[in-house]
Amino acid sequence: MSKSVCGFTLIELLVTLAVAAIVLSVAVPSFQSQILNNRSVSLGEDMASAINLARSEAVKRATRVAICASKSGTDCDGEWTDGFIVFIDSATKDTDPVPVVGTILKVWDGLDVRAVITAKSDTDDVTFIRYTGLGTLARVKEKQIVVTAQMKKCTLKAARKITVGLSGMVSIENATCTAS
Repeated sequence: MSKSVCGFTLIELLVTLAVAAIVLSVAVPSFQSQILNNRSVSLGEDMASAINLARSEAVKRATRVAICASKSGTDCDGEWTDGFIVFIDSATKDTDPVPVVGTILKVWDGLDVRAVITAKSDTDDVTFIRYTGLGTLARVKEKQIVVTAQMKKCTLKAARKITVGLSGMVSIENATCTAS
C-alpha cells in the first residue's frame, strides 16, 4: 500500500512566490499613481466646492463673502497650498485691495504636501476671491479668475482647471497634470 502525500514542493513554492513578486512589482506603482490621480481630482473638487460655497453664502447673506489662502485657518496669511478659508468679508468696499476677515464660515486645512494650487487673473496672482451680495465677483478688472489644482506627479488629465467668470459662475474642466 502506498501513501499519497498532498502538498507543495519547495520548487513549486519558490516559483509561486517569484510570480507573485513580479505581479506586485508591476501593480503597486500603477496603484499608487491611481491613488495620486484620485487625490488630485479630489483637491480640485474641494477647491471648486469652496468657491461655490463663498458665492452661495454671499447671495444668502446679501453681503460680501470671500475665500483666501490661509496657513493659520483664521487669517489670509498663506499660500493656497497651505489651506484656505471662506469668510464674511468686512472690507468697507468691494474694491478694497485686502479682505478683512469677519466670521469664518469654513476652513480647509492640512492639505497634502504634494498639493499645487495656483490662482490667476490673466497673468496676475490672485490671493483671494471676493463675491458681492449679488453673487458676482468684486474687484475685477474685466478678467476671469482661473484656479488650477493638482497633485505633484499626477498623470494624464487628473488636474482640475476652475474658471470663475465675472458673473461669479464657476466651471470645472479636466486639465493635464504639469506639476512635478
